[in-house]
Amino acid sequence: MTNDIYLQARIILDQMQAVEFAAADIYRRFAASFPADRIFWQGLAEDEDGHAAMVSELKAALLRNGAPFEVARLNFAILVTFRQGIEQQSMRLQRGEISRRTALFIARDLEKSLIERSFFDAIRSEKPGFRMVQEKIRRETEGHLERLQNYILTLFP
Repeated sequence: MTNDIYLQARIILDQMQAVEFAAADIYRRFAASFPADRIFWQGLAEDEDGHAAMVSELKAALLRNGAPFEVARLNFAILVTFRQGIEQQSMRLQRGEISRRTALFIARDLEKSLIERSFFDAIRSEKPGFRMVQEKIRRETEGHLERLQNYILTLFP
């Protein structure tokens, strides 16, 4: 492996972490903007903070001791654009352009996109610790999507 692949992996993981932090931030903003759902949003925000910490674990596990891995064909610019989209929604919220219902749909679509685009499959490693953390993030993200869908159906049948 060349240093280039390590650089690619680091950039991708840094951007994944930035996406998780952006998601946590918008969920906190939703909690502040929609007090009726505060506990729901705070729970999601805490989970996203946990995911960001897990991405740090992924990076440490991957880049330590030269563990073998491969980088899938993912342009890190896609992750940058995805994060910027979350940040744009935060600005819309700040301007008062997002309703309670819209916030829930934004969050649902965010979680759904993370799953569908398989961002966390961008780096593959046979290292068990890496795969375990990667799978935990994936399962929790699927759980977020399910919680959001159920919450939406409860509030807006």
